[in-house]
Amino acid sequence: MRRSRPLAARTPLQTAPFRTAFGPSSLSGAALLSALLGALSGAAACSSSTAATDSTLPTLEAGPSGSSGDPGPGTDDPTFDGGIKDASKADTAPPAPTGDILGTLASGACGIVKNELTQATPSLENNLLVFVMGETYDKASLSPGGQRMFDTANAGGSSTESETMSYEVLRYCEGATLLHTETEIAYQPPDDSGANSITDLEVEIGGKRVGVSVTRAYKPSSQTLTDADVKALLEKKLVGINRSSMRVLPQDKWVKQILHVFSINKAATDAIARTLPTIDVAIRADTIVLVTQTTGGGFIYCNPDPALGSECP
Repeated sequence: MRRSRPLAARTPLQTAPFRTAFGPSSLSGAALLSALLGALSGAAACSSSTAATDSTLPTLEAGPSGSSGDPGPGTDDPTFDGGIKDASKADTAPPAPTGDILGTLASGACGIVKNELTQATPSLENNLLVFVMGETYDKASLSPGGQRMFDTANAGGSSTESETMSYEVLRYCEGATLLHTETEIAYQPPDDSGANSITDLEVEIGGKRVGVSVTRAYKPSSQTLTDADVKALLEKKLVGINRSSMRVLPQDKWVKQILHVFSINKAATDAIARTLPTIDVAIRADTIVLVTQTTGGGFIYCNPDPALGSECP
């Protein structure tokens, strides 16, 4: 079992004005450099995956072949319009990461979400989480809150890994603490006025309750993820977020929700950036969309879990 450990020379993290956070790592410099260089080498292949095929409505799990070699979100990623706030312009410097995390948060937003909780507009954040061979997804590799998620059955589906890693990212970057798992959040009784959607977990960030809904942008390597697929997934999840926010009881009421999307590669991440601004502003509401692109994180998307450092078939 390999877990991240602080890099001795990275103490400036606490004062660096970063949109890019380099998380602690137990990897050797050569191993991490190799993983990231491998990611960069696949950028062209992933970006060229534009063939459209019909596919069923989401569980979007889109992973064209060669998806392990994607770079993370960069400074040239599309800037959202249509009322979506570009959180990169936030004036407040984010805090340093908290503790340890399985994998290496190699680039992107870390400590930014906390600043978005009081905003009345929707926003988009991106980061990159890299896993390598030798690391292990098991209970011992997780924080106490992550271990609780690991041990708790969700309300259906096979999303335990993504929901657990969502909590781990928010804990590491935003100092989140786990308040409730999916089945512990209290709602009004089901009715016929709309979908009886529920939220995956509730956390506390900076003294505020926050709902977190988790999904995955992925399809098997034999299929292609289209923009229509991505838009359908995002719309479905955002509508569910609005509905669960209406139904949650006062004792568990959150200030806003995060839609945490795990993205299998850069092509999927780019599709999210293209399609999110096209969704009606009333559906986007004030939701924070956090996209965590993974490299070597196939275990988040497919079953049985492949070894860390590898992708889904």
